[in-house]
Amino acid sequence: MDWTDSLAPKPPRRRYPFWARRDRRRTAQAMAAGRTAQEMALVNRVPVMEVEKLLRDEEFQELLRHYSAVASLPYEERIARLAPLALSILEMGLETGDMRVAMFVLHEQHRGRDPARSMAERFVARAEAAARETQPRPERREAAPPAEPRQPPGDWSHCAAIPEHQEEAEALALADLRRVERDNRAELNRLADKLASEAERMGTGLGPSALPSLRLEAVARGVARYWHERPAESMQAAIRLQGARKIGRYGTGPPS
Repeated sequence: MDWTDSLAPKPPRRRYPFWARRDRRRTAQAMAAGRTAQEMALVNRVPVMEVEKLLRDEEFQELLRHYSAVASLPYEERIARLAPLALSILEMGLETGDMRVAMFVLHEQHRGRDPARSMAERFVARAEAAARETQPRPERREAAPPAEPRQPPGDWSHCAAIPEHQEEAEALALADLRRVERDNRAELNRLADKLASEAERMGTGLGPSALPSLRLEAVARGVARYWHERPAESMQAAIRLQGARKIGRYGTGPPS
């Protein structure tokens, strides 16, 4: 902390009830399905005036119009519109070497499912779940440490699904399968969030420019990953780039 902070301390940063994107998205999805401001105030544990203030926000109005248009479509049409965008996200993830996306695609294909459709279905399911919320959301609290230590490796007595006569190799295989399923669910939720963000970008004014910007972002991540694995080459490339900039600035080279 700088010594001047003690003389003139900064005021605490204000936290708005709908500051997080997930809160604004969930509220827009619910209100697009017909929920009232009073109901959303109850669900979000905020005064009604905060929801009414949110409704006056121009960006939220665009977001609400987007989800109202989505909610008005039949289920299969919603899936059909979202699946191509989901496929583009998966393709970009594979092109940039995202192993989480690669494992998700292999997992879904191995079980005979279309990865893009799975993303679209999860997006629609989460939007419908947000519209059905009626009880106040639980207050956010810090996670308490576990009361008991985790089971040591090789001890499978805590798992009721494993009979005593099974070999340890079978228990390890079952544990690995559960871990893969858990990781796949987490990745599906992450990709569904990504799909929601890109659908919002295309549905709230960016239009066709959203996909090129997403592709540029994916390419930038790929370039960053490439040079991160080659630090010596990246330094030489930076030196050459700086030299090219000087040549461009001074015509034939830096001044003597």
